Amino acid sequence: MSARLLTLLDLADECPELDELTPFLTDTDPEVRRTALSVLSETTDAWAEAAPIIAGALVDVDVDVRHTAIGLLTELLEVLVAGPEFDAALRACVTAPEPAVRAAAIEALWRHRRVTATELIGWLADPNVAVRRTVVGGLTSVDAIDGLATAAADEDQNVRIGVAKGIAAVGDPRGAVTLLVLADDPEPLVRAAALASLAGTGCDEHAAAVAAAAMTDPTWQVRQAAAIALAAADPELAAAPLLSAVADPNLDVRKAAVRALAERIAERRDITTALQQALDDPDADVRAFARIGIANSGKEL
Repeated sequence: MSARLLTLLDLADECPELDELTPFLTDTDPEVRRTALSVLSETTDAWAEAAPIIAGALVDVDVDVRHTAIGLLTELLEVLVAGPEFDAALRACVTAPEPAVRAAAIEALWRHRRVTATELIGWLADPNVAVRRTVVGGLTSVDAIDGLATAAADEDQNVRIGVAKGIAAVGDPRGAVTLLVLADDPEPLVRAAALASLAGTGCDEHAAAVAAAAMTDPTWQVRQAAAIALAAADPELAAAPLLSAVADPNLDVRKAAVRALAERIAERRDITTALQQALDDPDADVRAFARIGIANSGKEL
């Protein structure tokens, strides 16, 4: 351990002021710089001054220093005080060579609400998947339905899944148009995310028809998601496909179907009959939702 690092560690015990740490934050030894960042995060109360220093460390020549800064941006989210210098330091990193740095800078900007939907949409062109997924999180945070629709065409399925979940989080009925496009995606997990997200935007007649058709999908996650979507649909449209799903070979699909029936349309005779049959299901959760549905229907067990 170098003498310089030992001096810094001794200083850390005294809760140093920012100006005392400044020489260590610019030391030629990357281990000293990295440790100084950690000491700063543990001892300072001057978060407005510390924020641009931590953000600026994203461009450090040493990878360990950069990754320490990345971690601190997340760890200190609630206390960092954003300002013009903080913004400028982060924006200088959105084109950095390292994808992790770009993603961290973009995430810090949107989590501190220092970015516009237009800027975020521009960053969807980033070549790195993790960065684009971070951008989708930002678009969700600013309720950018149009931007999420743009991201729905991304080549990576995880980005498209993030789009579907983002639209559900926004909860804007206009997002259903994009979800219906994704419900026809070649990747089953994208289809599943899109269908489940329809429960957040509203499942109108067209969406209910798409979800009903998906109840025959060979992938159980898609069938489960279709049942979740139908839980938000008109009961008259949802009842028949949900009834068929009560006997699905997959327990998660059965659970979603029984839950949807139990919570909204249990009073119909054919549904009560199906719920009573579900009391013999081998899965405890399915049986529990069936009991809830029967209780909601007013019928005796």
